[in-house]
Amino acid sequence: MRTLLEEQYAVLADWLDRVPVTEHLSVPVGLGDWTVRELVAHLGLGIGLARYVAAAEPGAVPLSLGDYVRAYPPASEQIAEMTRELSVRFGDDLVGGFRRTAAEAFAALDLIDGEVIQARRGPITREDYLLTRLLELVVHGDDLQRALVRDDAPLLPAAVTAVSAGLTEAYRDRAGAAPAGDGLDWIRRAAGRVPDTDPHLPLF
Repeated sequence: MRTLLEEQYAVLADWLDRVPVTEHLSVPVGLGDWTVRELVAHLGLGIGLARYVAAAEPGAVPLSLGDYVRAYPPASEQIAEMTRELSVRFGDDLVGGFRRTAAEAFAALDLIDGEVIQARRGPITREDYLLTRLLELVVHGDDLQRALVRDDAPLLPAAVTAVSAGLTEAYRDRAGAAPAGDGLDWIRRAAGRVPDTDPHLPLF
């Protein structure tokens, strides 16, 4: 998962430069009042939070992936404020800021021992935490390509499969059954990016 996360980050960062997103910073992305500028900064926040995780205390019981991401909506105002602050800090070098933050995050992750880590929302297994970071890249990479009316964001098939499977398990924990569908279409439903009548959605 660690290798897949870095691979997905690298191809997405390269794509941001190729677009280039710096020519579309004021385009709305359909997430409240956020524009491309805030969403790219949020990519930096998502990967950058890995700089602050640590090994969990012995005996810590890890949250499931579903319980971990369920804590996102109640923290939405805090997340939005942190995103705005990072957007200001990155300034006009948004993609460069994203790259520097990611490099620091990967270095920090590689120094942590143990299979359970203490992250912002609570203890979680290392693999599930890495999956939450991968989820951020896939979901928001897709958000960006949709906002820019493109379909070429490099969402790696292995990354989409891993995120889809993780969200399927989170849905099964909540609903007691598997959801209909998989892949990117399912990820969009699970993330609330498309309308859905399923009362168990969105998952976060």
